[in-house]
Amino acid sequence: MMTHPPRPLALGTALMLASQPLWAQETQELAPVLVQERRTVLPSPAAPLHTRTALPVSVAAEQSFTRADIEALRPRDIFDLMETSLGMNITRQGSRINNFSANRGGNVSFLIDGVYLTATQAQRVVGDIPVGAVESIQFIRDGSVLSILPVMGFGSRVSSPTQGVVVINTQPAPGKAAQDRAQIKASYATYDSWSTSGSFRHSWMDGRLQLGGGYQHAASQGKPDWNMAYASDTYMLHGGWKDPDFMAMASVFINKGEREIQRYIGVLPNSSVAVGQLNSATWKYDPRDTQVFTLNLARYWNGQHTTALTYGRGKADGTAWYYATNVNPDTVAGRYFKDESTDLNLSHSIVGEQNSFKVGAQRIGYVQLTETLASAKPAPREEEIYGLYFTDEYRLTPAWAIDASARMDKKHISKGGDKYGADGSTLKLSDDTWTDKAWLLSLGTAWQINPTWRLSGRYAYSRTPTPDSITTSANQELPDERLSRWELGLDAKLHPALQASFTPFYYVIKDAKVVDSSAPKIKVFNADTGSYEALSVYTSAAEVIRKGFELSLKGRFADDMLGYEVGWSHFKDDSVTADSGTVETPKNRYTARLDWRYGPWSSTLSALRVDEYCHYFQGACLPTGDFTTVNLNISRRFEHGIKVSLYGQNLTDKRYYTRHKTGNGQTVYNLSDGALADVGATYGIEIGMDF
Repeated sequence: MMTHPPRPLALGTALMLASQPLWAQETQELAPVLVQERRTVLPSPAAPLHTRTALPVSVAAEQSFTRADIEALRPRDIFDLMETSLGMNITRQGSRINNFSANRGGNVSFLIDGVYLTATQAQRVVGDIPVGAVESIQFIRDGSVLSILPVMGFGSRVSSPTQGVVVINTQPAPGKAAQDRAQIKASYATYDSWSTSGSFRHSWMDGRLQLGGGYQHAASQGKPDWNMAYASDTYMLHGGWKDPDFMAMASVFINKGEREIQRYIGVLPNSSVAVGQLNSATWKYDPRDTQVFTLNLARYWNGQHTTALTYGRGKADGTAWYYATNVNPDTVAGRYFKDESTDLNLSHSIVGEQNSFKVGAQRIGYVQLTETLASAKPAPREEEIYGLYFTDEYRLTPAWAIDASARMDKKHISKGGDKYGADGSTLKLSDDTWTDKAWLLSLGTAWQINPTWRLSGRYAYSRTPTPDSITTSANQELPDERLSRWELGLDAKLHPALQASFTPFYYVIKDAKVVDSSAPKIKVFNADTGSYEALSVYTSAAEVIRKGFELSLKGRFADDMLGYEVGWSHFKDDSVTADSGTVETPKNRYTARLDWRYGPWSSTLSALRVDEYCHYFQGACLPTGDFTTVNLNISRRFEHGIKVSLYGQNLTDKRYYTRHKTGNGQTVYNLSDGALADVGATYGIEIGMDF
C-alpha cells in the first residue's frame, strides 16, 4: 500500500490554539497533529526491473525470509529452511542427499546471487551453503512468473516446466550494502557438531565501492554408526562498484569438504533390512568441492533505460566411495563425478511512468559426468539451452495493472550420453542435435480494490518436448507436453494483527509424462555400483489435473512484542495411483511460527506438520510423512554486541522419513530396503559478536 506524506491538520491545530489561555499560546509550542492518508494504489515492485528476480505486482504466491528471520528460525541447513516455507517439499533419499519438489507437483529451480543452477547441480550444491551466509531467501511458488528461467530442463528431468523457484542471496540487498559490519560466531550442537565463522562488510566513497566476505568451518561426527559425519571449509567474497550510471558486482562461493552418506534404516517388516537395523552401505564423498562465481553488470543510461549482463559459473565435483561394512575399503575404487553449468544473460529494460518492458536473451551450458570408475572411459552429457524472452507490465490506473511475458527455448545436445532402452539395453544418444522449441506464455493482472483488499489472477501456457533420455515402451516417441496454469490471489491487510493471503491454483496437463504401469518391470545392471537398478518406463497421460491452494495468516500485536505466521498448503494430483510408481507429495502441509521479543530477549517457536502420504511401489502404498516437528530458539543480547542463543530442533524427537528406498537385489524387488530417517531431537548453543 502506497501513501502520501502525512499532512498537518491546520484547522485542528488552530482550534486547539484558540481553546488555550492567552498566556499558554504565548509560552507553549504545540506539535502539529498529523494524519496518514490512505490511498488505493498497487505497491511498487520489490526489485528493480533489470534484476533477474523482478516480479510483476500480480504475483501472490511468494514468501521471503530476511537474515533476521533465518537467524530466528535456526535451521540446520537450507533444506530445513525450505521445509518451513509454504508450498515446498523435501525428499531426503540418499546419495545426492536431497530432492526438491513444489507442492504444485513439479520441479524446483534455484537462483544463487542471480545465477541459475541446474537441477542435478542444485542437489549437490545447495546442501553445502552455510545458512549463516545467506542474506535472504525467497520462495516463488509459481515458476511461470519468471521468464528468465528456461522452460525445459537438462538431462533426464521429466517434468518440463519449473513449478517453484528458490532465490538465495549471499549478498546484501540493493541499497543496504553501505551498512558496515563485522561478525564472528561459534556454535556447538548434538553429535559433536561444531561451527565457527566470521564475516565482514565495508563500503567506501559514500557506498559506491563495496566489499564483503566470510569464512566458515563446520564439522560433525554425526549420530554413532549412522555414517553421517562431515567436515567442510567455506569461503565467500563479494563486492564491486555502484553509482548512478554503472554497476559491477561479483561474488565467489567456494566449499571444500567431505561428507558421509547417511545409512538407511529398516522401517517395514518382511524387508531386506529388519526394522530398526541399519543397512550395510557406508558411502561417502571425499572430496566434494563446490564453486559458484557470479558477475552482475548494469549500465543505467538514464532514468528509464538499463542494460544488464549476468554471467555465472557453478561447479560441483569430487569422488564417491561406495563402501560396505563387510568390504575392505582398500579394495574399493573411487568414482569421479562432475556437475558444471554456465549462465549468460543479457537484457534491456525500459521503465516508464505507466509501462515497464524488458527483453533479453540467455544461454545456459550444462555438463554432467555421473559417478564413473577411474578405469572407465568418461561419457559426459553436454547440453546448451538458448532462450529469448520478454516481459511487459502496464499500469492502467494506480490501482490496476496487467502484465504479459513470453519465452522461447531451443536446446542443443553436444554430447548425448547414454540411456536405457525398453528392453534394458544401453542406447547411445545422438551428438550435435537440436530439440524442438519450448514455449511459455503468461498473463497476469492485479487490482488494489481498496487499501485493505487486493485481488490478482494469472494464466500461463507452456509447451515442452519430451526429453530424449527417458525410456518409453517399445522406444516410442511421445508428444509434447502442454501445461495450462490458472491461479488467483486474494490479499487482505485487515489489521496489523491479521493479514491474510489465499492463492488457489488449478493445473491441466495434456500428454503428461507419467510412469507406464502397463509396461513390464525392467531391471538393469549398473557395472559401476555392481548392483541392479530399477528402470522407470514412461508414457503419456491424456490429461492430468493438479489443484490446491495455499493459505497464510500473519500479524503482530502487543506493541510489536509478539508476531505470528501460520500457513496451510493443500495439493492433489490425480495422476498418482497405486500402479503409477510415482512418489506423491503430501496432500496437506501446515507451518507455524511464533516470535517474541522484549528488551534484549527474543525467542522463536516454529512447527511443521506433514500429513501421511504414499510412496507407491509395485501397487503397494509405502507410508511416508505423518510427522510433526517443533523447533525453539531463545536469544539474549549483551553489551559489546554479544549475542547468546540456545536452540532445540525437532523437539518432538520424531524419526520421520520422506521416502522409502526400494528396488534392491538381483532377481526380485524388495518392498522396502529402508528409509533415510531424521536423527530426532538435537540441541545447541551459539555465541556471536557484532563489531
